[in-house]
Amino acid sequence: MRPASVRILVALLSTCGPLLVQAQQREFDLPAADSAAKGTALAEVMRKGQVEGRFRQFNMVTVNDGTPSDPWAVAFGGTLGYASARWHRLQFKLSGGYTFDLTNSGLNEPDPSTGQLSRYELGLYDVTDPRVRNDVAYLQLFQLNYMSPRTSVVFGRQELNTPFLNPQDGRMHPTLFEGVWTVHRLKGGTRIEGGWLYRAAPRSTAGWYGIERSMSLYPSGIGVNGKPSAYATHLRSPGIFIAGVEHTFRDLVKVSAWEQAVPAIFNTALVQAEVARKGRRWGVGLQGIRQDALANDLADSLAYMPACAGTWVLGGRFRMDHGPFRWQLNYTRIAAEGRFLMPREWGREPLYTFLPRERNEGLGDVHAASLNLIWKDLVPGLRLQADAGVYLLPAITDARLNKYAMPSYHQFDLNAQYQFQGAWKGLAAQVLVLAKVPLNDDPLTAKQAYNKVDMLHGELIINYIF
Repeated sequence: MRPASVRILVALLSTCGPLLVQAQQREFDLPAADSAAKGTALAEVMRKGQVEGRFRQFNMVTVNDGTPSDPWAVAFGGTLGYASARWHRLQFKLSGGYTFDLTNSGLNEPDPSTGQLSRYELGLYDVTDPRVRNDVAYLQLFQLNYMSPRTSVVFGRQELNTPFLNPQDGRMHPTLFEGVWTVHRLKGGTRIEGGWLYRAAPRSTAGWYGIERSMSLYPSGIGVNGKPSAYATHLRSPGIFIAGVEHTFRDLVKVSAWEQAVPAIFNTALVQAEVARKGRRWGVGLQGIRQDALANDLADSLAYMPACAGTWVLGGRFRMDHGPFRWQLNYTRIAAEGRFLMPREWGREPLYTFLPRERNEGLGDVHAASLNLIWKDLVPGLRLQADAGVYLLPAITDARLNKYAMPSYHQFDLNAQYQFQGAWKGLAAQVLVLAKVPLNDDPLTAKQAYNKVDMLHGELIINYIF
């Protein structure tokens, strides 16, 4: 690494900025009764509502070995919203978000040796519109929700957290969806949820898009024919239909199953079982994913998945607890039958071997293994995690199985998070430092390695919620 680049990393991680928002929406509390009497006038219900806010400052830098540009950025933003009192079990929510570009290294200028833009730092703003100054604003939540002790229904713009659709909160605002979503809890403890979603606001963007358009806002890699993917303007679908069920048997085995269908594009199903008795030190997890293309009238070169394409994903985890310390050993196998595809705009993949700031989506014939070392409450509010992973991928020239020409790699992370206590409650800080190095000795060009391997990445995030 060049000494100047290292100094940039140290300086940026030492930056401490304004307070900022915790970017994950709190789960609905199930009320025993309305917060406004049933005879209350609508105007009074609105006056009894409350303002909710979040702030975030995000400091980020990437040091690429052997290239002249080391992108960095400092962004500040958050959300300001309103939630009405609950009346006849109904509630209205509205919020808007904003991001200010405090300073950056010139993210609209491609790296001179590779011709590529920043991969991570530009994602703090709007990847669809790189500008000299990247101030953005957007409508975040706009919904009407209904709550009873066992059932909730949300209509409108909302945040979801499922294996395939989730906030992936690693930038300035989370991924959001618009549609109808319901959750129902049965008396035996079974949880059933699902819905229909017809619009998305992916993180790292500043707008709302139809489901088909939302699948191609990020770089879309290459098709199985080795040419740039051309599906962006050809996909047609009424939206995402998704359902999930979760149940715990005898306080020992928790089983969950999910089905996600995007008509005329693809279908993905997941089954996951986790064995862990309360009070026991050990736990085991198993997961299986099956994915298939759905019928459409597109040529393979224009489809998100070629006709009849599909693949399997299998994963496992073993963990042990030793007081405040936990270690987890994880494994994932993506079959060589085809690529495992999951729009990066919609969320992060649910694989046990997932590590921050990298994906195995878009790949087939993968062997991945990782180790997580986790310390909780070393001091009250402090969580420390160290990760190491090895990812054996198909050759970067194998277009059928390697959508983004990602080389095999090692990844090492150190992630420290601190939740402030007492009068500072609501304030949180996180430091993430990671390195990715190529696994093989095969020579890589600067373009093949840039922002993928031979790199060091650092982040300092300050969050505040009120």
